[in-house]
Amino acid sequence: MKRFASAALLFAWLLSSVASAESPHRIRIVKTDAARVDVYAGEALFASYHYGIGLHKPIFHPLLSPGGHRLTRGFPMEFGIPGEQTDHWQHEGVFLTYRNVNGVDFWSKFPPRGDNPGSGRIRHTGFTRMEGGQQGILGATANWIAPTGKVLLKQTSRMTIRAGVDWRTLDLKITLTAQEEPVTFGDIEEGLLAIRVASDLREDRTGRYLNAEGLELAKNVWGKPSPWVALRGSVEGEDLTLALMNHPRSVGYPTYWHARAYGLLAANPFGRADFEKGAPPLNFSLAPGESALLLYRILIHSGHLTPSQLKQNFTNYQQSPK
Repeated sequence: MKRFASAALLFAWLLSSVASAESPHRIRIVKTDAARVDVYAGEALFASYHYGIGLHKPIFHPLLSPGGHRLTRGFPMEFGIPGEQTDHWQHEGVFLTYRNVNGVDFWSKFPPRGDNPGSGRIRHTGFTRMEGGQQGILGATANWIAPTGKVLLKQTSRMTIRAGVDWRTLDLKITLTAQEEPVTFGDIEEGLLAIRVASDLREDRTGRYLNAEGLELAKNVWGKPSPWVALRGSVEGEDLTLALMNHPRSVGYPTYWHARAYGLLAANPFGRADFEKGAPPLNFSLAPGESALLLYRILIHSGHLTPSQLKQNFTNYQQSPK
């Protein structure tokens, strides 16, 4: 009888251990009253999606590591964080935008002044999905609006979140569709999917860039096409790898990289002439009703992943459902 009781206790302990180990994997998505959707991995906040009318474009802020440390800079959403840089007001967390769409600047943030019509805006227009479970899915729509009020592009986004004890992934499937007139993305470095990282991950602190070809440092990664770029460093003592990956089915694969030592990591498939000296302009264009598919993964991992581990993670991404 004692042996049976001990076995029952052991079984109960094993069950509780399994449940505890699995709980960080479950994704919970909570819509708040503040034009914000919070994404949880287990009980820990992973990211918040902001879509309010006052924003220049929808953003993720903050993006948190498995250890609970911020991977995105707080400024300009938050002020007064010790040791944080306050340059580039347009660098807001994780964002998708571009500086030259039919000549309209969607990257910068400035109001109309004199003859200058101001920058374009990307306005959230609704949610199509919001569900949690072993993976979370957040679907959203948005309009790219010129200063004249004309909608140049309609954007549909499917954001899939998965998590483990020491890793997180955020998969972005984004479709941009031209509306009443042709749309051209002029060759320029400022775009398209960008992350302004926490100041601790700057290269003059702990950060170090690495791409799929083995090139290191922003000065060598910048402007080169590559399937992925990783930034390895530490935030408040937690060693971390932050990688941005480009799926082969995505337009412009392998994407160019606008990677800066001060803490900007951006994948830009459209900026060829700005990145390659002497290259003819790409001027990627869409006819009315035509769409471009963009597929990216943000991978966050505790610890510094080796090049072979990053390569395997990219292979896993290629094989994951889209």
